[in-house]
Amino acid sequence: MHRASPRLAIIVPVYGHSVLVSEALCAALSQQASFGIHVLVVNDGCPNPETDFVISTLAAAHKDHLTYLRKPNGGLSSARNFGIRHVLAHFPSVEALFMLDADNRLRPGAMARAMQALEAHPEAGWVYPSIDMFGIKARCDYSGRYSRLIHSQMNISEAGSLIRREVFEQGVMFDETFTQGFEDWHFFLSAGDAGFSGINLEDFGFFYRKRPESMLADADRNVAFLAGTVRQAHEDLYSPRTQVVLEQSEAPRYALVAPEEGRVRLTTDPEHLGEEMSLEAYAALYWRSRTTPMRYRVPPYLVVLSPDLEDAMQAKGLLHWMLWRLEHTAAQDDLGYLTLGPGIRATGLAIQTEVADTPHRRRQAVAWMIGHKRLEALLNEDCVSDPARETAETSPANCHAVRVDLPVRVGPAAKGLSKALACLHGSRFRAAGLRRWTWRQPSIALRGREHTILRKSFSGQPVAPRLPSERTDEIGILTLGQKDGLHNVVEAFQPKRSQGAGLHLFVPGAMVSQVDYRSIDSLALLCDGRLDARDPQNLHYENVPLRAPGVPEAGAAALAMLFWLDEIHNLDCLGGHRLMGPLRRLGVRTYLHLSPPDDERLSDASNIVHALAYEHAYERIFAATPKLATYLHTRGVPGTKIEVSPWF
Repeated sequence: MHRASPRLAIIVPVYGHSVLVSEALCAALSQQASFGIHVLVVNDGCPNPETDFVISTLAAAHKDHLTYLRKPNGGLSSARNFGIRHVLAHFPSVEALFMLDADNRLRPGAMARAMQALEAHPEAGWVYPSIDMFGIKARCDYSGRYSRLIHSQMNISEAGSLIRREVFEQGVMFDETFTQGFEDWHFFLSAGDAGFSGINLEDFGFFYRKRPESMLADADRNVAFLAGTVRQAHEDLYSPRTQVVLEQSEAPRYALVAPEEGRVRLTTDPEHLGEEMSLEAYAALYWRSRTTPMRYRVPPYLVVLSPDLEDAMQAKGLLHWMLWRLEHTAAQDDLGYLTLGPGIRATGLAIQTEVADTPHRRRQAVAWMIGHKRLEALLNEDCVSDPARETAETSPANCHAVRVDLPVRVGPAAKGLSKALACLHGSRFRAAGLRRWTWRQPSIALRGREHTILRKSFSGQPVAPRLPSERTDEIGILTLGQKDGLHNVVEAFQPKRSQGAGLHLFVPGAMVSQVDYRSIDSLALLCDGRLDARDPQNLHYENVPLRAPGVPEAGAAALAMLFWLDEIHNLDCLGGHRLMGPLRRLGVRTYLHLSPPDDERLSDASNIVHALAYEHAYERIFAATPKLATYLHTRGVPGTKIEVSPWF
């Protein structure tokens, strides 16, 4: 081993591996590198005398390259931290540290390759391996671009990683309260919190000893508890707002194809440019993802639409909703499309979901969404079939349609869909792509399915492709569509809108008509009929039945469309009350606009009883009259929460 001032330190914590530690230390001492490497062994109070004998013997034989440290037992994280602090205090020349557990091994060139990778990527805070397991044999593939979004769901960075000194100097250490496992997962997420990221080195040369009974096996038995502990330690990382930003930057959801222009845009939020490439380049990327799925990825949804349609939907504030709704239609059979009807007037529109699938509608569809499984099946065929030309009888599976009536003219997308599929099917990379070439086992099941991570927060429902905005405020209005009240509230928000706030209209049902889109920034139909359903157990509050269905996932689709807002105003929508508590916990400011009944006593009015039942979920309640405000206060609503506002 090189005798110069060490640039790299290998830390080996030891407890209970008195025999196996000699293999790990011999592997560490045998590293072949053009720079100095120092090994630090930390005896974490191991009660076995043989441990001390083995390490003392090796330390005496390698005085220049091995330091032996002893400490009382404190656990794996404590032992690693003890060694790290010793390196920081006594080895100023060390640039990177490697954590080697006492029962694992290294190839002779492992540290040289890892240091070379770290030098080649100054933006990386650590280099992590694709793991070769022995004992129970496995060849795990963690290759591809590092993803913090995926890392939030599974530990893709083994503790046996080469870590820059700067990570520790910024105070990132192993958490000594994690004594049952997952301490390395928590550590690397903490490094990410500090602004660092990792890179994978497939041929690292790291060997992990896998046994049916081990500390890792114990951790796997307590995975729910330990994963929950990790989640609590990194709350912001698991918020939907953070995750959708990570999805946009690391794993875009859509490949938006403009066939006429021969280009593809990879993005989640269509308002953000994302990565652009030619259709031919996308075809090559697609087949690479089939060949080596861990190293390359493509979005899970291929969306074919013309730039004219995208611009028209954006101008009407419907683009995000269209993609979200097409995801819903494609959820069952990986295939959905959009049709247009005649516009009802120059300033209005009508929307209808769950339209029957017919050959004519397929031929006239202006946008198509194809999921990865259906796309794979189409491209596996010798002659690619075209969903736009299939009939209900010849189609191998169902297809679902959405209809929007708009005063715009856009041609059918059938020709563009055929061109996109033909380019993918005719790619010169297809022959290779039909086979898997990597010898490792794909080990990141979420690669290419990252969109399902965000869905976990919403009972598996598709999530609005919306990034948090840089605008002053994003304001949502939840309404059943009452013409007068809606108009008054929308008008009341126009001053805020002129100052930079966004105004977004949400309707619980699956149809709306005659909306003046010029006064709002977007419109979305939540399409969740269960919002207004009643509990099977006939849930009551003060003898009034509540809109509170007992199905847990009821309302999840609506929450998945509303989470990105800064504030939301409920215009007397009874089914919307149950959304406000979850939205408030997600950081959305919640407000209720309450109108008195025309011919009922206040105590009997269903909307007022609902307001009293869900009062805790609102930051403020706007009462339409002073009498209503007084009544709410007498029924227990704090006076500071009530404001008289005659918007209805």
